[in-house]
Amino acid sequence: MKTTLITFTQQGFAERSHGEKTSKRICGLDLIRVCAIFFVIAGHFFSLNTSFRVVPFAGPSMFVQSMMNTLFSVGVPLFMMLTGYLNINKKPSAAYYKGMIRVIAAYLLFSVATILFRTYYLGEELGILQWTLKVLNYSAIPYAWYIEMWLGLALLTPFLNYLWKAIPTRNEKLLLLGSLFIMTSLPDLCNRYGLYVFPAYFAKACYPFLFFFIGTFIREYQPRIATWLGCCVIVAMTLITPTANAVLFRGSGDIVEIGGGPGGVFYTWISIAIFLMLYQTDISVNPIRKFITHCSRVSLEMYLCCFMFDRLYYPWFKARFFESQPQYLAFFFVLVPLVFLSSYLVAALYNYCSDCVKKLWN
Repeated sequence: MKTTLITFTQQGFAERSHGEKTSKRICGLDLIRVCAIFFVIAGHFFSLNTSFRVVPFAGPSMFVQSMMNTLFSVGVPLFMMLTGYLNINKKPSAAYYKGMIRVIAAYLLFSVATILFRTYYLGEELGILQWTLKVLNYSAIPYAWYIEMWLGLALLTPFLNYLWKAIPTRNEKLLLLGSLFIMTSLPDLCNRYGLYVFPAYFAKACYPFLFFFIGTFIREYQPRIATWLGCCVIVAMTLITPTANAVLFRGSGDIVEIGGGPGGVFYTWISIAIFLMLYQTDISVNPIRKFITHCSRVSLEMYLCCFMFDRLYYPWFKARFFESQPQYLAFFFVLVPLVFLSSYLVAALYNYCSDCVKKLWN
């Protein structure tokens, strides 16, 4: 029997549905969104809340942490791919722009909550004008850079769709993805140690477009990947950075990030593999499906409030249990679920109150 590792359909979901509206949520997409918000929270363990990046790379614990850091760095790319996948048919209409209000309102409300937290719990003394400026420049919530990026991407989405649909063939669309890959992913890998091989001018600005169009491509052509192949890609990509640090650099100093940031080569392939393995997944166990659906619906609010729980839990645990970064890996399995569940409960409460206000308004 012949096994096909990757398959494509010439006519994807977007064309088959022909604009039909359905109230049935796609469980696989909800699962990706839940993974994305979990990965974001887990990634903060390594990138922002511990000394992972500034301690010598030595020993098996640091090797495992480097693998985990690579895997959990793809949370934002998964969100970007979902944006492209779900918005392939969006046009510049009043209804489309009205849909952005929910994100803006959530950002403003959680900004106020974060300002109160930073003022009365963290003891930051700033005036009203300074806090207002922080809201406007997306720094009142230190993780809110994503909202600034999303707003720009959302404003461009209808016109990016026009661009995508004007490209006549699948091969030419793949050529666009390849061009964006060269512009955004390869410079971080190759432009090092005196070498400057690939144009890097647009690297940081264009990597959201790469993942947006990857999501759009998946929506149109519905590719599938063998699960074992996807897992092999993920394992192989997560092994590269720790192996290079252990073998080439011999753990002589701080960890060297081989693949760059979230738009880097390894993260791109991990994101694609995870998305392809999960986006058509169905879960028949109803309680699990309901939790995934509800968690997916409040993932934005979870993102906006997880900073407060990071600043609540990490200092407390580090003051009592931190001895070294290798030893502290064990607390990943305590802190990350704790921040995730706390953020979920607050986001669910916000969502419930928001629904009540909408009902009263109506």
